[in-house]
Order: sequence, then structure tokens, then C-alpha cells
Amino acid sequence: MIRYPNDSEPDRWVRVFALVVTIATALVSGYFMIAGLVDPGGLMPGGDTSAARTYAGYAAARGLILLGATLWFALARAWARLGLMLALNGAVQVLDTVVGAVNHDVAKTVGPASFAVALLLAAVWLGRPPNAVRRRHPGGPASRRRRSAPARRR
Repeated sequence: MIRYPNDSEPDRWVRVFALVVTIATALVSGYFMIAGLVDPGGLMPGGDTSAARTYAGYAAARGLILLGATLWFALARAWARLGLMLALNGAVQVLDTVVGAVNHDVAKTVGPASFAVALLLAAVWLGRPPNAVRRRHPGGPASRRRRSAPARRR
């Protein structure tokens, strides 16, 4: 596949941030996915029932697809698609935050909230045109205009 320079490719720092968030999400979510399958009672008191194991299996199947697609788009450098997956994962983390708050569990509220902020920020930044942040601030590189030298008279 021939790749040409693409003016719509996000800035390098945005790509790096999105990749770091993607990898961190995959590691943490993957850990909880495997832990839920291996020992559901270790994550939730009373979680050793067959219903809990079945629920953990369903959650792992869904999580595997979401995380797999997210990692695939990151490796393929499909930035727009990665942004969509990060937004979807961010929405899941927002809902996980609500569940943690309803259950008055600080760890299950703050953790997902932190990931939600990082995921949604990465998604928004991936969706912006390159250098959009620098263009908006006065005095930034894009706001400086080159002034041409005055024409010489003969």
C-alpha cells in the first residue's frame, strides 16, 4: 500500500497521547477481564456463583471485541476510526463511573472516571484538524504572519 503525506493526520503529540491511552486502557481492561473470568469472587464479594461466572463471560466477550478493534485501529494508524473507538470506550467508562457512584464505591468511581476523561480527550483531539490547538491561540506559530520585505526601487 502506498502512503502519501496526509494533511489530515493528527499532530504527533495527539497520536502519542491516543496510543498511550489505548495501551493503558487495554492493559487495565484486559486485567479486569481475565480476573473476572478466572475468579469473579475476587473482584466482587459473592461473585463465585454460576450467574456471576456467566455474566463475567459475557462482559469479557464484549470487552475483547471493543479492545481488539481499538488496538487494531491503533496499529493500523486509522486515526479517525481509533477516535470513534476511544469515544465508545470513553462512554462505557462514563457508565462504569455511574455504576461505581451509585454503589458508593470510590475506587470503582474514580478509576473509570479518570479513564473516561483520558479516552474522551484523546477522541476529541483525534477528531480535530492538525494544529487546531495552535491555530486558536494568539501569538502561536499559525498566528504569526510572515511579512515580506519592502520592494526595492530601482
